Amino acid sequence: MVGWVRITSLMEMFSISRAQASKDFQGYQLLRPNNLRYNKSAKYYEISDGFMPLLLTGKTSELLSIFHTPHTPNPPVLSLTAYQPHASAINPLDREIDLTIFRLISNAAYNHRKVKILYQSLTQADSQERIISPHTLVYSGYRWHIRAYSEHHQAYRDFVLARIKNVPTLIDEVGIDDTNDTEWHTQVPIVIGPHPNLSDNHKTVIVDDYGMCDDQITVQMRGALVGYFLKLMHLEPSREHPDAKVQQIVVLNKDVVKHWVWGE
Repeated sequence: MVGWVRITSLMEMFSISRAQASKDFQGYQLLRPNNLRYNKSAKYYEISDGFMPLLLTGKTSELLSIFHTPHTPNPPVLSLTAYQPHASAINPLDREIDLTIFRLISNAAYNHRKVKILYQSLTQADSQERIISPHTLVYSGYRWHIRAYSEHHQAYRDFVLARIKNVPTLIDEVGIDDTNDTEWHTQVPIVIGPHPNLSDNHKTVIVDDYGMCDDQITVQMRGALVGYFLKLMHLEPSREHPDAKVQQIVVLNKDVVKHWVWGE
C-alpha cells in the first residue's frame, strides 16, 4: 500500500512479540526471497523492484477491497490500516436477516432437506406457506436470497431471506436437488460495451475503466442471476438512461440476454 512495513506493524496489529513478528518476516522471505529488502537507515522492510504477490493475486479489485475492509463491520480480513492511505467507502443499507432463519435455511440447503416457510412476497397481500428445497445461497449485491425448488410453483424460484416471516420448519424428507434447475446451470454470456452515442474519446475512457478488449467485455453469468447482475450494473431495460454520459455502458448482445430478463 505504502511501499514499506515495519516489524512493529505486525506486533501492534496482531498483539504478538517482536520475536514472533521477526519469525513471520523470515518465513515470508523464505517463500518470496526477492519481495522485500531491509532498509537499515529507515528501519523497515521495503518492496523490491522484483516484487511478486504471494498471499494476494495483485488484481486491482482485490487491493481496493483491502481499503474497503476497515469500513465494514466485523471485517473478515485484517489489514494494517495504520499503514495505508486514508480511504472512505459507501455501503448499501443492510437488509437484516434473522440468524435463526439463516441457520435453518442453510442447514436445509447443506443437508438437502425440505423446509416449510411462511413467505411474504410483494405480489401477495398476505404471507403464504411454502415448502421449498433450498440448494444455493445467493448474494445479489444488495441482499441475500435462497435458490430453491418450490412445491407450490412446481418450479425453481428465488426466496429473499428477509421476507421469511417465521422460524422455518425442517422436514425430514430429502429435498429436490438442483439437477433440473436449467436456469441455474445455463451460462449466459453478457457482452458489455461503451454507449454508442459517446464520443470516441469518452468511449476510450470507458474501455479503460472496465479493462475492455476490442471495445467490449464479456461476463459469464448463470441464467438465474442475469437479472440481478443487470440490476446491479444499472443495465435493466427499465433503468436505461437516455443520456449516454449517464448510462455509459450498454448490453451489446441483447438478442441473447433478453430471454433471461425480458422474458421473450
